[in-house]
Amino acid sequence: MLLNREQKEQLKRMGSLSTIGLELGLSVAVGYLGGQWLDSKLGTEPWLKWIGLGFGLAAGARSLYRVVRRAQRMMEEEDESP
Repeated sequence: MLLNREQKEQLKRMGSLSTIGLELGLSVAVGYLGGQWLDSKLGTEPWLKWIGLGFGLAAGARSLYRVVRRAQRMMEEEDESP
């Protein structure tokens, strides 16, 4: 399967945008589970679980923001090209 330059660029854009759900889900899960693990070790349940969830949500939002900015830049570059 041979792709021309434009098709390769489209696949590259789709690949970078397809990571949104994975990044958001993993950020939240790692924050929550990390907090839960710390709660079990330190006996502070449920406080660190909720703090970890908050950090996970913040990390996911930051990741989502970065992906959206990258997509905007790609669209602007596409509009500028002849």
